[in-house]
Amino acid sequence: MEGTCKLDEIAAGNVLRYKGTEWNVVEKDVCKQSDAYVEQQWTLRNSASVEAYLLRTEEKKPEGSKVIWVFTHQTSLQGVTYEIIPGVWRAFTELEMPAGPPSTVKFSNEYLTFDGETSGRAEDDEGETVTKVTWDYYTTDRRTNLAIEIWKEEDRDYPEAYDGRVVEPSAFEVLDKKVRVSPRRASSGGDGQLEIKPGEEVKSAFTMIGMSGFFFLIIGVPMDYYLSFGPAVCLAILMVLLRPPLWLWFSSALIWAAMTALVWLKGFGVSFWYIAAACAVLSAALPRLMAAKFPAQDSGRYYRTAIFGVLPAVWTYSFLEYLIYAPGPRAFYQVAAAIVLPLAVAGVCGLISFFTEGTSANG
Repeated sequence: MEGTCKLDEIAAGNVLRYKGTEWNVVEKDVCKQSDAYVEQQWTLRNSASVEAYLLRTEEKKPEGSKVIWVFTHQTSLQGVTYEIIPGVWRAFTELEMPAGPPSTVKFSNEYLTFDGETSGRAEDDEGETVTKVTWDYYTTDRRTNLAIEIWKEEDRDYPEAYDGRVVEPSAFEVLDKKVRVSPRRASSGGDGQLEIKPGEEVKSAFTMIGMSGFFFLIIGVPMDYYLSFGPAVCLAILMVLLRPPLWLWFSSALIWAAMTALVWLKGFGVSFWYIAAACAVLSAALPRLMAAKFPAQDSGRYYRTAIFGVLPAVWTYSFLEYLIYAPGPRAFYQVAAAIVLPLAVAGVCGLISFFTEGTSANG
């Protein structure tokens, strides 16, 4: 094992081993918030593209320097709640943050107490230097740290939540090898995956579907047959390119499996109301269950399951049913129904997940 001094010297390209997992050091940032407080942060990424952070904070006091090491990762902001009145808890949300740090917050069924606020200049994802305010919370045993970071951008504040464990430097082994790394800082999300904003996810999907559809139309593939499988395949390809967290893969795969099982057991002709209800339940429950199984990954934005799980599954079902029960010549309203119904189901599921994400954490 390596000591504190060696761990202090790591830089991009170094490789660490922590609890049996190797982590590549992607980049190092230093945020000097005052002469008495300095924070160093190393961005780490493992072979599964999970991103985590190793923080070293040093606070100089009259009695000596206090150094704390924290191994942390970004988590869902809506998973953190605070008490607005006795017995009533509200989830943190990006657009409704409390004016000041609450004295106590609740996260993962634990209560954490406010420890202090720091403020300094730091580089954001776009490379701009902005003010970053951090509220630190600890459990009573001081083993768990929860940090609420508020990035003071020009348009508004952007809060983020980080779930961390206080660690000893001796828990890390600095391996005697180097790797080539690419930070992708401007294009990375908190979970280490390629970050595309909600509107851009939908735009990217429709762009890929439109371009591929034009290509198959040119080479003579009937549009009906392309629409049956093309959009679902495009969404699967897009999912691979985005490299989403494992919970999203498993949630989407289980929804695909459920739709396959439904067709196997009941055949086609099942009411879309039934399908919509089943998908709404699955897309609301599965992401939370899967995210709990993979706590080191980003557990926010559950509506993505509607895009990558519900939409391709229901879309394929809809067009296969269309091809079976609407033999040619087909009317326009039949094609429109085959398109609109799966979009409506996916849209409802996405809205349910989006609006329940912030309230599901309330205690």
